[in-house]
Amino acid sequence: MTVPLQDPNSKQTGCEFFRATDNCLASGVSPLLAITPGLTQVLHSMAWPGLLVEKHFCSPGVRNSAVSDRHVISMVSVSPSRFEYRTLAGEFKPHLGRPGDLMVTPQGPVPDLRLSTSATFIHCALEDEFVRSVLDGSDRKSGSEPRFSFGFQDKPTQRIIGLLMEEVEAQHPFGHLYVDSLAHALATRYLLLDSNMNPRPESRVSALPTRLLNRVKELIAANLEAELRVEMLADEIGYSRAHFLRMFRAATGLTPHQYVLDLRLSRAQDYLKKKDASIVDIAVACGFSSQSHMTSVFRQRLEITPGEYRRSA
Repeated sequence: MTVPLQDPNSKQTGCEFFRATDNCLASGVSPLLAITPGLTQVLHSMAWPGLLVEKHFCSPGVRNSAVSDRHVISMVSVSPSRFEYRTLAGEFKPHLGRPGDLMVTPQGPVPDLRLSTSATFIHCALEDEFVRSVLDGSDRKSGSEPRFSFGFQDKPTQRIIGLLMEEVEAQHPFGHLYVDSLAHALATRYLLLDSNMNPRPESRVSALPTRLLNRVKELIAANLEAELRVEMLADEIGYSRAHFLRMFRAATGLTPHQYVLDLRLSRAQDYLKKKDASIVDIAVACGFSSQSHMTSVFRQRLEITPGEYRRSA
């Protein structure tokens, strides 16, 4: 769904504007309008803990004296765009942004920017507390804060942003565990994009102790039909989100989302063999967001639909 153009410098509250978008934020207005040039149309928006993803269409315009309250990775989408940004010397430097080009805007003041052509951007905004929690749980340390940079390509970052945008446009079918893993990966990549990141002495990631891993598995199995969250699983055993993700993968070889998806698929197969419940009811009982989501997983993993699996069982 699209919404009317709004001037971020206008005196309107933006409540009606943002109420028409795909996912209304609690604040009623996109916090990213402050860093966008000219008139901005929010095409898609969705927020998760620590992460906000939005797709913007921007008309030519100017951004002056902007401040970002989050760390933002932006990617040029659809078509090339021409803009200028003000250097530390006070001069404007021209740049042609090509599809896939990335821009990093750390939390705090950001350079003035002039957009001379229409442009479509995907913005992924990371909260500072979330970024710091990922850094604390990593094997790296920051020599300095990440800096404003633009016009570069980084395939891992581009893939993560693309997957997040697919999740937004499809109305969040894969669930919180999936996005939690992507958000953690994006924050890690954001820290790695800084050229001043220095490795700590290498250390082997410890796997979750068997006792704690079994407790997490039991919690997942007992709540498989529910919307599971990484925080919920990590809190169960007293770990931070970042440490839990790394240690769970070390123990299982899978992310929590991958593990849960495998378990849901296995349970759905068992239910389909019994032939006494509808496919819709099975999808709900196994925690899939919809029948179409379950069908998509079956096709990806088994190259067969649930109906075909039932008939062959």
